Amino acid sequence: MRNSFFTLVLLFSFGFTKAGGVYTNDALFQKLAYVNAQWNNQPEAKQLTAATQITGNTTFNQWISTHLMLVEQTLRNRDVNGLSAQQKQNRINLLNELHGYWQAGTFPINDYLSYKNPVFIDRRGTHCAVGYLMMQSGHDDLAQAIDRNEKFAYVHQIKTGGVKEWADTYGFTVDELAWIQPGYPSTTPTFDLDSGLNGTVTTISPDPTNQIVYVGGNFSGSYSGAACNNVAAWISGFAGWDWVPVGDGLNGPVHTLVLKNSKLYAGGEFTMAGNVAVNHIAVYDITLGQWQAIGSLDSTVRSLAFYNGDLYAGGDFTGFVSKWNGSQWSSITNGFIYGEGVRTLEVFDNKLVIGGNFELATGALRKHVATWDGTNMGTLGFGTLTPVNDLAVYNNTLVAACDVISGTDTCAIAAYENSDWVVKLRGANDVMVYFQGVAVKSLLSVNNRLFAAGDFECSAGMTMGSDIMELSKTPSGMGDTSLYMCDPLTFTNSGINALAELGNNLYFGGTFTTSSINTTNHIAYLQLTPTGVEEVPGEAVSVSVFPNPASNSITLNAGNTSIMQAEIIDISGRKVMSENINAPVKSISVAQLPAGVYTVRAFTTTGWASARLVKE
Repeated sequence: MRNSFFTLVLLFSFGFTKAGGVYTNDALFQKLAYVNAQWNNQPEAKQLTAATQITGNTTFNQWISTHLMLVEQTLRNRDVNGLSAQQKQNRINLLNELHGYWQAGTFPINDYLSYKNPVFIDRRGTHCAVGYLMMQSGHDDLAQAIDRNEKFAYVHQIKTGGVKEWADTYGFTVDELAWIQPGYPSTTPTFDLDSGLNGTVTTISPDPTNQIVYVGGNFSGSYSGAACNNVAAWISGFAGWDWVPVGDGLNGPVHTLVLKNSKLYAGGEFTMAGNVAVNHIAVYDITLGQWQAIGSLDSTVRSLAFYNGDLYAGGDFTGFVSKWNGSQWSSITNGFIYGEGVRTLEVFDNKLVIGGNFELATGALRKHVATWDGTNMGTLGFGTLTPVNDLAVYNNTLVAACDVISGTDTCAIAAYENSDWVVKLRGANDVMVYFQGVAVKSLLSVNNRLFAAGDFECSAGMTMGSDIMELSKTPSGMGDTSLYMCDPLTFTNSGINALAELGNNLYFGGTFTTSSINTTNHIAYLQLTPTGVEEVPGEAVSVSVFPNPASNSITLNAGNTSIMQAEIIDISGRKVMSENINAPVKSISVAQLPAGVYTVRAFTTTGWASARLVKE
């Protein structure tokens, strides 16, 4: 979705495309529309041309600067003959102020909410673009009033009086102000792992017994200086957590890691494991501290899995799926699969499920999914519409992560229900589902929650993010309930390939170099909280909100700490409920609220916390 270096040339048209890993004009437009959806409503957008330099480490703030630069240029060129001489001058003066604002590049930090959203004035007193123009025109009282009453509101939803009158005086329309106002990135805490690794992470395998995170990909070392060839271990030592090599590593990219019985199995594109000759697959004996050969496969290995005690490999090699019998690999497919290759293996319903980009020799069109019961190959419905990148079992249901588009078919997430595959997430702009991108590459089912990562952008209401999300059932009355609802967790500046959980931390790795507002270099983690709880960074507060989703009432519980006040904020940033509590536990009726997504904020004697609430 985002390339390593490009020249930003905007010749806009609608749609989202990617060509050879480089942004096309359509994709650039979509990135700006992600900063501010009002780009979709501008008559000049398709003709606008601009040039600037953007590096692969492009931060969200750089995109905000680019957005404001282009808005400024366009507003200067608009026909303002209908304005008075004073309005024209006022407009020019404030556009000059806007120019200085985006050049300075100091924007509000959203450390109130866990998603990208307008913040009129942040904790540090930094004004948003519109608030800054109000302040520079001598009307900071208006900006402060909006901040007090509707801190998170989009311009079109602001109810505080005086906005239209101020806009008229200074030669702007409310629609133009709405276009100026971007959503600001959250500081949902993502944490680096000692500055990360110097290349792409493709696979992550945690060791919960020894509290070690094994990582594979295409890298030569960590930014802290540890040499580790394509496979590394994140280990807690006497001096804290460190990256350490896994033996002498491997001489080519690693696509899959599986840990079992103190042995780390690796598959990929390599031919040497340290000084041991191997062919695309090897095993590291952790007890002995050495790499060993494990048979030979003639091309790339992309997935490994244990089924009924036996090791299976899937990939691009002859036969696509092979079983290790202790001395050699033997193909199990017997011509049943043909096509590009296998990308993932998963055990489900006492069978080994095989996913990838292939067709089945069944006489009917069945694609991308097959099964193996230990003796025979089989089908699983008619397969998914688009190629499968990963599989996971979530609440006893098999779920597939897919390429978003293949030919005329669209399917980002599918679930196996009632003997066939049902699309659960596609390129969509539903009431509760917005999703677009290239692929969903990894799934993780943990503690009755389903997480997905890849190369995409998504939102739930005004909750926006990219490349990593939690999926849940869309509540009744809130859009198409056959689809999954996207709940973004953060945003990165490039794609994510792998997910893993260890110690209530969600690890993710990929091509990105930044996540949230932090430099993380290809691997990072965020802390998982119980469903319905999102602690504010830096605040030692834990408040649970349940049930969630809720129909009639919710209960707030802060343990031994008293909750002094609670607020509920809708997706436009308006405060729709406020209640004084002065108790550690309190039930609040939400029956009167319309169905939708809300933010609950609880203020205690020691700090405050926020949680996302779904009202059914």
